[in-house]
Amino acid sequence: MSLPNAMAALNGLTDIARNIGDQPLECSVYEMRADYYSVNYGFSSMGVYYYDQAVNYARQRQLKLEEGIYIHKKAQYYALFKHNTAACQYFLDAQDIFNTLGVNRVPDITIYLWDFAAFYYNIGAYEDCKVYLTQALRYDIPRLRNRINITNTIGLIYRNYGQYQPALTTFKKVLNIATAGKDTAWIGIANGNIGSVYFMQKQYAIALPYIESDYRLSLKYHENLNAAIALLRLARISVETGKTSEARQQLTQIGTMLRMEKTNVLKYQTELYRLEAEYDEHIGNLRQALMFRQKYEAAKDSLIDQDNVAAVDRVGLQWEKDKHLIQIDELKSNSRIATIRMTFIIALLFLILVAFIITYSRRIIQVKKDKDVLITQKSNVDEDLRNATAALAIYTKSLKNKNDVIEQFRKRIEEMQSQTYDEMEIEKLSNLVQTHIMTDETWNEFKKLFGKVHTSFFSNLTNNYPHISTADIRLLALIKMGLNNREMANMLGITVEGIKKAKQRLRKKMGLKPNQDIETVILDF
Repeated sequence: MSLPNAMAALNGLTDIARNIGDQPLECSVYEMRADYYSVNYGFSSMGVYYYDQAVNYARQRQLKLEEGIYIHKKAQYYALFKHNTAACQYFLDAQDIFNTLGVNRVPDITIYLWDFAAFYYNIGAYEDCKVYLTQALRYDIPRLRNRINITNTIGLIYRNYGQYQPALTTFKKVLNIATAGKDTAWIGIANGNIGSVYFMQKQYAIALPYIESDYRLSLKYHENLNAAIALLRLARISVETGKTSEARQQLTQIGTMLRMEKTNVLKYQTELYRLEAEYDEHIGNLRQALMFRQKYEAAKDSLIDQDNVAAVDRVGLQWEKDKHLIQIDELKSNSRIATIRMTFIIALLFLILVAFIITYSRRIIQVKKDKDVLITQKSNVDEDLRNATAALAIYTKSLKNKNDVIEQFRKRIEEMQSQTYDEMEIEKLSNLVQTHIMTDETWNEFKKLFGKVHTSFFSNLTNNYPHISTADIRLLALIKMGLNNREMANMLGITVEGIKKAKQRLRKKMGLKPNQDIETVILDF
């Protein structure tokens, strides 16, 4: 509909509202005008103008609920077009009005709470998001899918923070709700999310059926991006388990899916480049592997820049939120200061009495709570240790696989050096070898995982042998993992002879006796 025709129709609706004395309806017409400009012209001064008109109309007629609703709508308008700082301010203003009215008296309050939460989730402010999601679940949610979506987002927040056990519990709850409601689309999503938790912990055998189910249902309901994400995980499993033919088909399909997406898919494109490089290395296509490695590094840098911008945005929003809270606190303080002065002494005495009673009661309750907490903590520690042990075993297997690749690369370099090959080709192959050598980054990743299983290994080393260096500690950790001299040489980028000499130096530093074998000492350490 053209602009003149649309505005004329809305003028007629305004006349009807005035004739029947329906002020909320007349107020809503301003929002309809703003929506027209939003859909047809994007973010514009006219869209802002009509949202302001709706808010001012409600404010002048003391329609407090409508005032809060249209400030909220205005916030959504700003958020839709990424004006996040202004959106944050308006969301907070709307929230204050709803709190003043009493959230129980706001129709469809869960929808507004969900909007607050979705805004914070999209900008990565997960703690604020979780507050609103938890609040929304306290109220009646008529639509089953809304309850599922809210619960699922809480699970995503746990997963984003690496809190896998509560994430798994929450996603299983989503699956139960979806199954009871016979919502096949959400059954697929829940299965995918459960599978993603196991996938992130490298428990591939458990993850595989969940992810495959998610992929099939995503295709069935035309959820293209979700299908691509599921297929990325399946491709990672195929590459790491050596299923090259399946991996090739999956990687090709992922590329097609991502090209069809209009949303920002940089994160998933980056992972695709990395998988392509690992696949080509596995099948010996070294030139292609190097090309994808370079694409991966460039995409990863862009992703880091993107994350940095989002982080700066979150800092600005937190500042806006803190400023808003300070303003609210000042207003409340000024209005109540006289009453506080009159009742201060009575309140203080009452609080002292209450504190005494509470302290006495809590001493009794705390003993039981402490016992329950210790039981829960032990259970969590045992679960974490099992997961860490399994993950370390997979990581060790990955180290050995990398050694096989490095051996192949080095043999190929030696063959090429003994023949008349282009120096550029030899240099490219040497660069690929370097990408598999243990860097500081991969050492830190390995050290973190190793420390979860062998909790006192590093501290005991430094306490018993204070003169050993960081390089010595790295070598001893690899010995602890059962790697042989050649495997350690490949991982550290030195010769086997260099490993032997390093061990000899270590024997002197550690003061080992002639009949003591360094491998036996470390394995029993």
